[in-house]
Amino acid sequence: MLVLAVAKLAFDKGGRTNGHSFYDVGQAVADLTVQATAEGLFVHQMGGFDADRARQLLRIPQGYEPVAVMAIGYLGDSELSSPAQPRARKPLEKFVFSGTWGQPSPLVASDADPEGDSYDQSD
Repeated sequence: MLVLAVAKLAFDKGGRTNGHSFYDVGQAVADLTVQATAEGLFVHQMGGFDADRARQLLRIPQGYEPVAVMAIGYLGDSELSSPAQPRARKPLEKFVFSGTWGQPSPLVASDADPEGDSYDQSD
């Protein structure tokens, strides 16, 4: 099943902007993911979707913003699927920082001990 998570951008009462609507949606998706996993389902969250097309197809009104799509279901037989290309992941040093922006955290430094023993716990 595909699920579209949508944020409501203003409160009903008073019509004030809800500056936390995206956070609220994220929390709801996180809770859904935890519950689905407890039920034996798998959830794949996707931000790379056409929000304008979703808005058009589903007739989402003004004041609501499509945030993410989730595929929810059971794992299929991997023997029946085509072989996937190996994923190239961005190194953690490129986005996990400590102290200041751009300074790689010692937790992910490429020269860190794989057991984590080179980590200075005083940071």
